[in-house]
Amino acid sequence: MKKLIVVGSGMSAMKVVDEILKIDPLMYQITIIGAETVLPYNRIMLSPVLAGEKSFDDIKTHDEAYFSQHHITFKPGFEVTTVNRRLKNVLVTNIKDKTTDNIIYDRLVICTGSTPFILPLPGKELKGVVSFRDIYDVEYMQSEAGKSKKVAVIGTGLLGLEAANGLNELGFKVTVIGNMDSIMNMQLDASSGHLLQKVLEQKNINFKLGAITTKITGKDKVELLEFEDGTTLKTDMVVMSVGIIPNDTLAKHIGLQTDRGIIVNDTMMTSDPAIYSVGECIKHRGMSYGLVAPLFEQARVCAEQVCEVSHHMYTGSDISTKLKISGVDVFSAGEFNNADDEVMCSKDHALNTRKRLSIRGNKLVGAVLFGDSTDGLFYFDLIKKETDISSIRKTLLFGDINIDGSSAGAAGVEKMADDEQVCGCMGVTKGDIVSAVTGGCDTFEAMQEETGCATGCGGCGSVAKQIFSFVSGAELVSKETLCDCSSHSTEEVREYIRALDAVKTIDEVRSALDFTNTCEACGAAINYYLSSQFNDAYVHNDAERPHNEMMHANKQRDGTYSIVPQMQGGLTTPAELKSLAEIAVKYEVPTVKVTGGQRIDLLGIPKENLNDMWDEIAAAGMESGYAYGKATRTCKSCVGTDHCMMGTQDSMGLSVKMEDAVWSHFMPHKFKMGVSGCPRNCAEATIKDFGVICTEKGYEIHVAGACGIRTKACLKDRFFETEADVVEYLKAFVQLYRIKANYLERVMHFEERVGLEYIQSQLNTPEKIKKWADALPKTIKNPWETTDHRKSA
Repeated sequence: MKKLIVVGSGMSAMKVVDEILKIDPLMYQITIIGAETVLPYNRIMLSPVLAGEKSFDDIKTHDEAYFSQHHITFKPGFEVTTVNRRLKNVLVTNIKDKTTDNIIYDRLVICTGSTPFILPLPGKELKGVVSFRDIYDVEYMQSEAGKSKKVAVIGTGLLGLEAANGLNELGFKVTVIGNMDSIMNMQLDASSGHLLQKVLEQKNINFKLGAITTKITGKDKVELLEFEDGTTLKTDMVVMSVGIIPNDTLAKHIGLQTDRGIIVNDTMMTSDPAIYSVGECIKHRGMSYGLVAPLFEQARVCAEQVCEVSHHMYTGSDISTKLKISGVDVFSAGEFNNADDEVMCSKDHALNTRKRLSIRGNKLVGAVLFGDSTDGLFYFDLIKKETDISSIRKTLLFGDINIDGSSAGAAGVEKMADDEQVCGCMGVTKGDIVSAVTGGCDTFEAMQEETGCATGCGGCGSVAKQIFSFVSGAELVSKETLCDCSSHSTEEVREYIRALDAVKTIDEVRSALDFTNTCEACGAAINYYLSSQFNDAYVHNDAERPHNEMMHANKQRDGTYSIVPQMQGGLTTPAELKSLAEIAVKYEVPTVKVTGGQRIDLLGIPKENLNDMWDEIAAAGMESGYAYGKATRTCKSCVGTDHCMMGTQDSMGLSVKMEDAVWSHFMPHKFKMGVSGCPRNCAEATIKDFGVICTEKGYEIHVAGACGIRTKACLKDRFFETEADVVEYLKAFVQLYRIKANYLERVMHFEERVGLEYIQSQLNTPEKIKKWADALPKTIKNPWETTDHRKSA
């Protein structure tokens, strides 16, 4: 039996071993030499370990049983001192006790990976300056959780943001520092980077961008960072995540050809025909790669070569990035920063999703998807194949659809090669999924357990589900879950909470439903369902609420806030206007705007002024307009019979009564109303969630409209003769929506899911209307008048 030595026990090294065992498990007696003293693990999953969401055991990739089963000698805590290439002899040294051993090889594979780049700053040697590269870094940061309070993360790439997110979950006050003006600039265009930054800021992670760090100071430990512009930042720890350097030290020492990486050819062979190299330590055709997908491609080629059954050559990798960061799906591929390219862009503010496509000469050359990466595979295929997109240009932003609008996702996954990687975190290919399904995994969850696919960051989930669906059949497609933390659908979580008799906390709900993790999406949804189920008996968990709702104000692009006092039906008084003007002057409010909902918006307010301004607005007799919340917003009104010759009813008076009836109630989504005093519809009531058209004989009710990215006209619901009937029905309709709709489901989407007939069937008698109306809580709260907001602000 021949002898194979693998230097390194990281992901690329172990992938080489896995592939060799698949090809010929009896060809080599394998020895693995690892500098770390622990079992091999998935480095990509260090962030959830840091955050406490996973343990080290959860991210181990190979255990003792694996080495025993395959008769592999694993030497953790050893380093290769030198290699005698002529005698094919390796000298290894125990790092702890310095004992040595000589091992003979027929083939040697070097997988020494990379080392973190540490900025050459004065003070970099101080205690508390660490990288984020291995399990030892994680253990150090966790050990500091009870001692240190502030941490600065230098670096705005993926690893830096993952470190920041994990440290934030540990309770540190985190500031991310970068010398560019946007984050993840290698994977995201600036606008998408700003969107991701907002998501992280809502988790109380701070950013200092466009800043160049010049010095780290402290006595025995880090105390202060100094910047080129003269500013400083107090900190107890500095985490550097500014890049990696190929670790070619051993290769240089033994005389292999290197150039800021170990030079390899298309077979992964080094300048010595008996030595191969794979991973972040190599340079191939002038390129080094730090993503899992290309490293695993290299590992397969290397394994074939050392097993002498070459089927593939490594010619380089087309790179796409598919990630989930803080619960947000992110995908990017190709070029997206060329100012000469044509750009197609779309954004859904409600779902916080964005697409940006770069086109050059009728070819897609770059794609950035934020919030929804479902179409990433489709766009990546177009980029790789340099497809002429002229015939699909009109529908390109809609993703992978046929001309009739139906999904063509199955065709996309059908074209994928079996060895194309799907899951970067676990190194799962399409072929692995196919094998799992044909081997008996008849549910998506079973496939996940078998392969590990979509159990890491979750960014590959949409593509994995498409492949699973294609291979197994549509009837076996996994259901859409509330989020990646749970196997339950939104409806199942909602109905579980609706059946509760006693108040539970969010964590108790997660525990009862076996959530595997926590994220912003499930936290906000469960918080809403509990709030709407138990009303005043439930105390909102502010940490799980959207930032704007927690702050009782809308955060703006520049970090200031906007507040909108309530003005029922657009009505105000000279006294109110005078008070607002005086407050705006006193606090130097830079922008005062009349909104589309007939209210006054005060914009550009620093966070520290919010409490005092709220006090003065409340003292003037005005209340919160809930412009920041998934709640009742406003009831737009025309002047009606009081002033207009065309008016048929008192539209202003009715709009005030309608706002009074449902104001301050949190909803699954924002809820807008309108009352038009005649069929001319000046208040645009027929594109609202709930609209009233006044006629000579009474009031027409229209529901489930919207005006935004997608404009939808209301559906005519019913007719009432009195204002009292309208208000009673509004209360019933709102309570039905609050209880039966999914969180973040606008009224129009709720109606499209359940049907107008269902809504009408629930409210088709006076008795049913009264029952639903009476169930709407009667408490009215003005958050600007309580002390609750001071906890948040």
